[in-house]
Amino acid sequence: MAGRAIGIVRAIDAGATHIEVRHASPRDLPALRILQRRCFPEDQAYGFGTLLVLFLWRRVKILVAWDGERVAGCVVGDVNGTREQARILNICVDPECRRLGIGTALLSAAEEVLGAGDVMLMVEDKNLGAQELYRRQGYLPVSDLRDYYGKNRHGILMQKKR
Repeated sequence: MAGRAIGIVRAIDAGATHIEVRHASPRDLPALRILQRRCFPEDQAYGFGTLLVLFLWRRVKILVAWDGERVAGCVVGDVNGTREQARILNICVDPECRRLGIGTALLSAAEEVLGAGDVMLMVEDKNLGAQELYRRQGYLPVSDLRDYYGKNRHGILMQKKR
């Protein structure tokens, strides 16, 4: 795990699996690119270049959920300059690792690390599982954005007031 151990942000036990959420390192980016392609359609998955730019951007935090030596999920968030509001730009959990509490752990850890007031995120209207996760964590829909993800792929803007 050399290169990853910036510090455990959160650890969870998911059945027989122990998950650690850590800050991303540059060495993690190739694995995160692969994870993105497993979780999202090609036009939505972050490529290596996008991940690198986000990693280098000071306001952005990338957290990675590790199941031993395997990447189980990640979250990308940023905070505005006044620290009044944060955004979850991207959250994903490997399809083989879903329903273990990893998404909840990533979301909670990101909120903690970003440290801002309100938190916003966007979710596709057809992604009912993610919408339910966000509602359980206190997010409420505030706006609909037609064709946000492409033709006939609408987005729902959700917000958590803190």
